[in-house]
Amino acid sequence: MTQKPETALGAALKTAVQTLSKKKQTEMIADHLYSKYAVFKQFRPLAIGIHEVLIAELSQFDSTLVTRVLTNHCKKPRYLKSLAKGGKRYDLKGRETAILSEEEKVEAQQRYDALAEKPAAKPVEQAAPAPAAEAPSAE
Repeated sequence: MTQKPETALGAALKTAVQTLSKKKQTEMIADHLYSKYAVFKQFRPLAIGIHEVLIAELSQFDSTLVTRVLTNHCKKPRYLKSLAKGGKRYDLKGRETAILSEEEKVEAQQRYDALAEKPAAKPVEQAAPAPAAEAPSAE
């Protein structure tokens, strides 16, 4: 895979994006992926090595953040459920690239089940109020 030479506009965009917080950049990447690629919106099983394609496509972003967004997507219950069903893997254009193996389906089902077993996050407990000091009795 060859990389395209960076244009002046591309360099300016990259500089502007990198001034944003990592959280904001991560949100931008996720928004872009879900709006541009149907395979993300539909939670279809993704092709092996798709992270390399995404990093090249989204060169204005830090590759670590692109990988983080992809990792977060692949940990979502809906994605794991899609993998567990089996079938084919897809590239960014929605073309079939491979068939999921039985081992991949079993692993996805185990990861999905493990997520379902995790207890819901507990609300933050407030500190118990200190016992009121007893007022001296007036005898």
